[in-house]
Amino acid sequence: MNQPIANRGANKQASSLKSTFSHYLGHHRREAKDSFVRLRNSPLSTLMTVLVMAIALSLPLALGFLLNDARSAANGWDSEARLSIYLKDGLSSEQQRNALRKAQALDEVASVSLISPEVALEEFKESSGYGQALKLFDKNPLPPVLEVFPVNTSDTNAMTALRDQFAQWEDVELAEVDIAWVQRLQSILDLGQRLLYALGSALVLGGLLVVGNTIRLSIESRREEVRVIALLGATRSFIRRPFIYLGVWCGLSAGLVTLGTVSALIYWLNEPVMQLARLYGSEFALSYPSFSIGIAVILGAGFLGWLGSWLAVGRHLRESEPR
Repeated sequence: MNQPIANRGANKQASSLKSTFSHYLGHHRREAKDSFVRLRNSPLSTLMTVLVMAIALSLPLALGFLLNDARSAANGWDSEARLSIYLKDGLSSEQQRNALRKAQALDEVASVSLISPEVALEEFKESSGYGQALKLFDKNPLPPVLEVFPVNTSDTNAMTALRDQFAQWEDVELAEVDIAWVQRLQSILDLGQRLLYALGSALVLGGLLVVGNTIRLSIESRREEVRVIALLGATRSFIRRPFIYLGVWCGLSAGLVTLGTVSALIYWLNEPVMQLARLYGSEFALSYPSFSIGIAVILGAGFLGWLGSWLAVGRHLRESEPR
C-alpha cells in the first residue's frame, strides 16, 4: 500500500536534513584535516607562530602561578598573626601571671600564652646555636613575653589598636605586631597582580596579532583560490572555515607548548624554592598546573587562535567587497 503524501514528504524532508548535516560535518572534517596538513607541510613558519604564541601565554601564566602560590603562603602566615608583648625585666612570676590573666580577659584576644625567660632562653639556645656564648651572661637577658593571638587577624587597624592598648600597660616594655611584614608582602602581591593583568593583556594581544598575521599571509598565498570560490557563490562561513581551522590548530599547539614550558619552569624553580622554605621551617612548594587548568589553557589558546583568524579573515572579506 502506498504511503500517504504527507508521510512521504516528511520522510523526504528528514532525509534532506540528515544529508545536509552529514555534508556539513564532512566539510568540517575535510577542512580540519587539510588545514593540519598545510601546517605540517610548512614546519618552520608553523613552529615560529606556535613558539611566539607560547611565549606570549607562558609568561603571564607562570607569573600567575607564582603569585598565586605566594598569596596562598602569605594567607597561611596571616592566619597565625600574633602580637608579641614584652614584659618588663624583673617582674615576679606572680606579676607575669597577673599580666597573662589580664590579657585573657580582653574580648579582642582569642588566646594568649606566657613564655617565661627560662623557656625563652632554652628555645633561643636550640635555634641560634649560641648556647656556649650565653653562659657568659651573669643573668638571663631575655624578658618574659606574652604571645597574643587576636580574634580579628584580617583587620590591620584592629591589630594596631590592640597593640597600642598593650603598650599602655604599666608592666609592658614593648608591644609589637609580628605580622606587619606579611601585610607588606600582601601589598606587594596586590601590585604584582595588577602588573600581571597589564602584562598578560599586552602579551595576549601580541599573540592575537601573531595569529592574525599568520592567517593574513595564508590568505595572500591562496588569494586566487578565495576569489574563485567567492565568484562561485561561496558564503563567508565557507570561505572563512579553512583559515579558522588554521588558527585553531596553531592555538591548540601553542597551548600544549605553553603547558610544557610552564611545567618545566616550575620544576626548575621548585627545588631551590623548597630549600629556601625549609630554612624557615616551612614545607612550601610551587604548584603545578592541574588537569582542569591544563584543559582551560589549551582551550583558551585554541579560542585565541580562532579569534585571531576570524578577525583576519573578516578584515580581508570586508576589504575585498566591491564598493
